[in-house]
Amino acid sequence: MEVTREKISIAAADGRQLSARWWQGAEASERSIVCLSALAAPQEYLNFFAAYLAKAGWGVLTFDYRSVGSSRGDGTDSTVTLDDWVNLDLPAAVAEVRRRVNSKFLAVVGHSIGGQLFGQSPIRSEIDAALFLSVQRGIPRLYHGAGRLRIEYAYVVFPLLINILGRLPISAWTLPDTCSGKAIKQWIRWGRNGVYADAKGNSVEHHFLDFKGPLTAVTIADDDDYAPAESVEALTRLFANADVRRETLRPQDFGLDSIGHFGFFHRRAPRELWERVENWLHDIQSQSTEENHADSRSFL
Repeated sequence: MEVTREKISIAAADGRQLSARWWQGAEASERSIVCLSALAAPQEYLNFFAAYLAKAGWGVLTFDYRSVGSSRGDGTDSTVTLDDWVNLDLPAAVAEVRRRVNSKFLAVVGHSIGGQLFGQSPIRSEIDAALFLSVQRGIPRLYHGAGRLRIEYAYVVFPLLINILGRLPISAWTLPDTCSGKAIKQWIRWGRNGVYADAKGNSVEHHFLDFKGPLTAVTIADDDDYAPAESVEALTRLFANADVRRETLRPQDFGLDSIGHFGFFHRRAPRELWERVENWLHDIQSQSTEENHADSRSFL
């Protein structure tokens, strides 16, 4: 069954319009997903995975953070921080799904920085469950070899380029798309200081403790440059009150030489790979539903 992708615009609380895509699967009112994408990665890379989930019945929403992809604006983008993504953009995406279908079960699928943003955002109290793919901490000591060199290079060179040019240019040596320089510098501080903090420097790590739902954290076995297992494990420890399950996807199990950081979402990715993840989503949906029923029985 084909599911139509609808191009939409969603309004954040401050009036900023964000570019989004909505796939209304057949069971969207029962189960829906908000996808939280990687840093400076336009939502289009999620299209084929989102369509696959929608064909399986899920309602799926993807969107571009302000200053990224189709959500780029005028000169005000230079003032955008990660706080804006956390406190304005993520809540706007969740509110849009609630408005459209008011799904009985609403989960997030976070990729890379997407899961880091989720732990800080107000939506952590509105989401039933989460599935993270290569969601990591950017602390250099958690990386080794080429991965350590890559992250140290980024932390030194990116701020210099932003200070000189006013922005980080797109290249094979930087990021896949443009993004607010302030947001990038804040991301670097998270890694350099080893603490998730808002733009004023106040730690927000206690917010991660508020999420108590099921969380499946997936490591890609060959994603050593961007999200090695040690960095994924470090991130999940912040969700100390969540019901965390850890899984690993290995390329050889799917007849692949490599998956890497973005290969999971590629249009040519084996459908068995996506099926595995969709099964995990069903598992956490069942787990969340059972817990809600158990809470109701104990209350009565």
